[in-house]
Amino acid sequence: MTSISAVICCQNAEDTIGPACASVAWADELIVVDSGSTDGTAKIAREHADTFVVEPWRGYSQQKEYAASVATHDWVFVLDADETCTPALAEEIRGLSDADLAARDVYLMKRRNFIFGRHVRAWDPDWQSRLIHRERVTWSGDVLHENRLPSDAGRQQRLDGAIEHKRHSQRGFEDYFLGSRLDARLLMVARDMHDRGRRCSTLDLLFRPWLAFMKFLIVKRGFLDGSFGVLLAQKTAVTTQLKYAALWAIQNDVAERE
Repeated sequence: MTSISAVICCQNAEDTIGPACASVAWADELIVVDSGSTDGTAKIAREHADTFVVEPWRGYSQQKEYAASVATHDWVFVLDADETCTPALAEEIRGLSDADLAARDVYLMKRRNFIFGRHVRAWDPDWQSRLIHRERVTWSGDVLHENRLPSDAGRQQRLDGAIEHKRHSQRGFEDYFLGSRLDARLLMVARDMHDRGRRCSTLDLLFRPWLAFMKFLIVKRGFLDGSFGVLLAQKTAVTTQLKYAALWAIQNDVAERE
């Protein structure tokens, strides 16, 4: 079978990097790219990785593209440091034939997300483009949620297996609701939205948070998880409100300077 490299980018992920690395022991090679950890991440990663590289942070998409470039093999499985590849997915990937891989550029797989140790069913199926041929894909420039696109729409395929996100994380409330982390990410997204020509109106501020709340709770059936679902729906609404508030502030600041 065609050889496959697994790549993991990390920083200060000592509670999850071990399970992440162990979950891709099936790969022919493991590359770990650390962007400057100050905890025990590097020590743990070195115990698993075939190649360990320290590389300053380039951005979400750029860091993973760099990691893929370090790999020995053209077929690359991309994993985050707080994710794991399930045994079922690993078996499915290892079962792909050379002919299967020759006919595809990208394989998509579901991601199961966990918060406080609970599966967030409302976010399913959360398709991710993680098994790629690095020479035949285009990397998107999204500031947070990077993507890898095939050379042709017909050259991608969905797999049945899944990766699990934060299944092994010891972090809880502070990881999901930490204000400073949320602010930094929202400002990044708002600046990207502005650069892409998006603008915030009064209607956006009035209705988008409520629509986000109702979409998560009703359309995505978050209500099935009771108070846990309501909590996450509220967080979604707050995040949406802050994102558009940040966009409003950016566009007004630009207008005043002009």
